[in-house]
Amino acid sequence: GCGHATTAGPPAGVRGGPTCYGPNVTAAATLLAGQDVLGIERTADLMSALLGVAVSTGFISSCLTRLDDALTTAGFEPALKTALRAQEVVGTDETPAPLTDAAGREPGCPNPHVYTVRTMRAYTRGGADLVWYGAAGDRTKSSISAFGILDDFRGVLVRDDFGGYVGYDPVLAGVQQCLAHVLRYLDDAHTIDPDAQAWARQVADALRTAIHEVNTARAADGTVVDAELLGRLRRRYDRGVAVGISTNLSRPWPQGNHPGLQLARRLKRKAHQVWLFTTRLDVPATNNGSESAIRGFKLAAKVQGCWRTLATLQRHCRIRSYLLSARNHGRRPIDAIRDALSAKPWM
Repeated sequence: GCGHATTAGPPAGVRGGPTCYGPNVTAAATLLAGQDVLGIERTADLMSALLGVAVSTGFISSCLTRLDDALTTAGFEPALKTALRAQEVVGTDETPAPLTDAAGREPGCPNPHVYTVRTMRAYTRGGADLVWYGAAGDRTKSSISAFGILDDFRGVLVRDDFGGYVGYDPVLAGVQQCLAHVLRYLDDAHTIDPDAQAWARQVADALRTAIHEVNTARAADGTVVDAELLGRLRRRYDRGVAVGISTNLSRPWPQGNHPGLQLARRLKRKAHQVWLFTTRLDVPATNNGSESAIRGFKLAAKVQGCWRTLATLQRHCRIRSYLLSARNHGRRPIDAIRDALSAKPWM
């Protein structure tokens, strides 16, 4: 009647194009592609099978881009880093993350790694955890500092003995050496010569007993562990380390010092970092939480082979940080995705 064509605006959450999916399908595709076990191509195949229509890899990729853009706009990652810097205890770890040959030849990408910094409450019965992931082109302290977390962190850091973290020790409230690593080193030393390296078994037994006692006290909601027992275990540790030094001081080895001597000296020098968990029940004895958090990227590398660019890997890290932290705090990942795409991300 008016002589003009009238066009209605699209519903909320709907974008223009020849094919458009609603927020539930978009969130499902984003969730699948944001996991570590499905690449973009396999996600497109699975969504095509579920929906009965062809779903392109371009659509899947755009879903990830939309979520990443929404998180960036909301300032999720800076807020997460701020929260982590304020914690009393965090753990950190890293793992190689392969890029394509072309991406690996780019400046600053000689040795790409994925890093994690996370709270450790789930391992000390302290509540829900925050987990952050980030990626860098190498494994250096400068790259770790560039993330903007550990330089301003003043709590206790649970870690292995990678040199990139040692420089933070002077400003920290404390360091807990990962005893899972320490126990593996002790078992390796004992295997070299079970008779001559019997000290390693004695030290390992003392640490395992201490871990058990602390875990038992924590499970019983206790606040202290039997001080007399811990004192005996510490003396057993110190005596064993002393024997490890004396028995290996002149023991021949093809190159350099005997591995048992190197280990015993390190355990003596860093004993305060080995035993910190016995004085604070909010500090776990191992860094298994961080290793577990980073394991998904090793799986992703097996499934996908590699990431095309460092920026794509960093996007995956941000999305995993969001989905995992939200899930740890009781938010269903698919709901968290819909919230973010609606400009109301879980924070």
